[in-house]
Amino acid sequence: MTVRRPIWVSSSMVVSPGHAYGCGWGGARGNPFGPAGWPDPLECVQMIHGEGTGGIKRPAAISTACGRRSVLAGAAAWIALRPGGARGGAPARDLEPEPGGRVRALGRDASLILEDGRRVRLCALRLPDPADLPEGATAAETARVTAYAEAARAWLAARAVGASVALWSPEVARDRHGRGLAQVRVGGSDGPWLQAGLLAAGLARVATMPGAAAGAPALLSVEAAARRAGRGLWRDPLYRPRAPGATWPWLGTFQIVRGTVRDAAKVRGRIYLNYGDDWRRDFTVRIDRPSRIGFRVADLLELRRQFIQVRGWLFATNGPMILLDHPAALETRVTLG
Repeated sequence: MTVRRPIWVSSSMVVSPGHAYGCGWGGARGNPFGPAGWPDPLECVQMIHGEGTGGIKRPAAISTACGRRSVLAGAAAWIALRPGGARGGAPARDLEPEPGGRVRALGRDASLILEDGRRVRLCALRLPDPADLPEGATAAETARVTAYAEAARAWLAARAVGASVALWSPEVARDRHGRGLAQVRVGGSDGPWLQAGLLAAGLARVATMPGAAAGAPALLSVEAAARRAGRGLWRDPLYRPRAPGATWPWLGTFQIVRGTVRDAAKVRGRIYLNYGDDWRRDFTVRIDRPSRIGFRVADLLELRRQFIQVRGWLFATNGPMILLDHPAALETRVTLG
């Protein structure tokens, strides 16, 4: 089908650091994170059959295991990820600058506590947490997730605590706990993008929400590259994307689910994407009032027999279900891995 942008978010249409095999990170070839643990997009211009990295080449087709991509399609993400990008400091469009500050400490929830007392939650991310596990998880599984959570906190503390940060808030500027939501650059408006660094290290998942999804295409692309490379939590089956038929044990947790839509239907103003023959037990995606939240009903109905990826909280209603409440939680072009 013809997909109208920007309604659908495509992780595979954005070329990200690490998407081309053989590229370095942080200037240290062979070390996926580099000495400072920051992705270096300039070095990752090694896109065309292992050529050198002497600068950004003219737009050209590149080869990956997923097929041929367009360098032009990833231009916005490259500029946003690159420190001192040509478009200025904002990591993405639709963000408003906020007063920056110096990070005094990390909260127990991994929020940034600034010297002026503000608490800033990293927008569009979900860091590892024991709550990622369903009821009945083993002690060993809990220990693994706890280790990922500690690694994410250590990564953040090493790069953010004591540093100055530049902040940009999305349309929804606070969460329900009153914490400020922000996309963050460390070291000022030209510094590295904190969210992208965590995702590149495999220490977080993209978790956007209505009114706070700015930058999703670039972040999803970085996440996909880390997943393909098996970095961090992506090495662990506990965090790999679920098949629709494997969602029952994960009720009550935030999950990424990918598979082929068996049928799409509109019922009393809602859209249902069914993944099996028995809608009373099989996995389903539900979209309430789709036109009001940025979807086009006709496009949703055309997802029948399409392979897609969704993310959100699993709950039980006639089988496992995810409620999609904003377009960034749906990917119609999926980078496998």
